[in-house]
Amino acid sequence: MAVILSVIIPTYNRIDLIKFTLDSLAVIHHPGLAFEVIVIDDGSTDGTGAFVGKNYPGVILLKNPGKGAATARNMGLATAKGSYVMYLDSDDLVGENYFKQKVALLEQNPELNACYGAYEFFESDSEFQPAHIIFKHKYPLIFSADKAKEHLINYLAGNFLPPNAIIWRKDFLMKCQGHDERLSINQDVDLFIRAIFNGLKIAALQDETKVYIRAHALDVRVGDPKNAGHKWMEILELRKKIFGELGKYGYDSVDCYRAISNYLFGQWKVIRHIDPAVAEEYLKFARQVYWPVEIKGNAPYRMLSKILGPVQAVKMKYLLLKRD
Repeated sequence: MAVILSVIIPTYNRIDLIKFTLDSLAVIHHPGLAFEVIVIDDGSTDGTGAFVGKNYPGVILLKNPGKGAATARNMGLATAKGSYVMYLDSDDLVGENYFKQKVALLEQNPELNACYGAYEFFESDSEFQPAHIIFKHKYPLIFSADKAKEHLINYLAGNFLPPNAIIWRKDFLMKCQGHDERLSINQDVDLFIRAIFNGLKIAALQDETKVYIRAHALDVRVGDPKNAGHKWMEILELRKKIFGELGKYGYDSVDCYRAISNYLFGQWKVIRHIDPAVAEEYLKFARQVYWPVEIKGNAPYRMLSKILGPVQAVKMKYLLLKRD
């Protein structure tokens, strides 16, 4: 039976967690679908690669010594035999039968380039239990495939769909040239927006299945920008690049500009306590894109913003309440 789906999993020092991920992908949990699992070990020093090779002989194990997640994912994409591709982190879980209806949707609708399903976040340093599920903001389920601009505005505003929940057509990913290996952060954001610029048609499918994402899995290899300041600038430069391309693809509209500016202003509120100089660069670009932004909060706070402007309103709130 030909391989229909390829699950691509970059990993780095996850010997204690990857077993839960791979066990969730056991054939017994996904009957009736021919799929392959590709693990790319990015230079682990804790024996992750050897553990996978020994205990999961059916898994395709590749080596990507220290070259980063984007390169690992592209290596997996180049190796994949399936018509469809799912990127998964090496500490997340796939619920039983997650693939079946999504693959059927793609098979029945050749105009679709991708689809996505429901997901939950959970906190645990070991196996998953329903009690571990935590509340976090979720990306909306958008069922129509003709809502590219709605997806774009979500992404420009900083509302991202976890890549773990998406199943792509491989040929469309190849058309988009996979992940940008020059980026050390926001590679998934960049890929999704480039997919939109390439004519992405994606639809949500709501069934009883879910992907389960560990809450700490914001990619410890890439690291929080708070611990690697240059990544703040990389995030900003990516937004400048995207802003410069909106007109080329017919998305140069006020609602897109407003979404970018709101995102930049939100980042400024965070970064100004960490790196004031970089924060000013975010604020400068936010003013260039669209200004003033609309402050969210109670009525007095919004009124203060209209009178003093959003920057002064935030600073005054911080002085009075010691929080943004």
